[in-house]
Order: sequence, then structure tokens, then C-alpha cells
Amino acid sequence: MILRLNTDIAAGIVGLAFAAVLWLPRGEMGRLSIIFPRAVLVILVVIAVGLIVKGFIRPGSRRVVISGSLRRLLVVMTGFFVWWFAIGTLGFVVSTCVAIFLLTWYLARVDGPVSWRRLLQWVPIIGVLVGVFYLTFTQVLNVRLPTGLLL
Repeated sequence: MILRLNTDIAAGIVGLAFAAVLWLPRGEMGRLSIIFPRAVLVILVVIAVGLIVKGFIRPGSRRVVISGSLRRLLVVMTGFFVWWFAIGTLGFVVSTCVAIFLLTWYLARVDGPVSWRRLLQWVPIIGVLVGVFYLTFTQVLNVRLPTGLLL
């Protein structure tokens, strides 16, 4: 599909929508714990507003080619938002393992059916990946991650 649109305005609107969804309060967080995420969101809003202003001052229309499946794109985007909200209930480790496993399975289905053997080969890789992220955040960066059912 080929679209002709002002990419500055489109990117600014997507950035504002993304920031609005992530700005919503998510349970009890300490004053110091929320400083970095809020600062990143403020920077995102400033950049998004700047893009929108630039889009109106110097409009630059571009042809945008969207290849691949629009359905897959929407499913993956929805999956990331479901994962974001699941972190509060299930915890970081459980929700991230489930999200990465389902995302990998969904995207691998493009080539055809996925065998159980192939699914089982992904489990240790996903475990190591999530473990590295968990240890990096908790031990190196000293960030307390949400806990849920198991971790």
C-alpha cells in the first residue's frame, strides 16, 4: 500500500498518542522511581509537538510504502500494549516471558506452521534474554521492577 502523507505530522500525532497512553498512572510508584519515565515522556511530547509544528510550517509530503501485513502490524502493536498493562498484574518476568514467546510464535507463523520442537528450542533463549534484562535493571541500574504472581 502506498500512502502520500505529511510524515512529520503523522509521527508527531503517533508520538503524542503513545505518550498519552503511557502517562496514565500505574499504581503506587515512589517519587524517585517516576522521575526518569516522566522525563522521557516529557521529552517525547516536546519532540512530537516540534514535529507537528514543523509539519505545518514546512509541510513535506512523502510517499510512504507500507509492505507486509497490516493485520500483523496491528496485532504486534496491540500485543505490546497488552504486555505493558500485564506487567502490573503478572510482574515483569512472567509477563515478559509470555509476551516474547507469543510474539516470536506469532511472527514465526508467517513461514508456516511452527512445530513443538521449534517452540521448545525458544524457551531457553527467551529465558536467558528476559534474565539478562531482569538482572541488568535490578542489579546494574538498581531499578525495582514490578512483581506479580511469581516474580
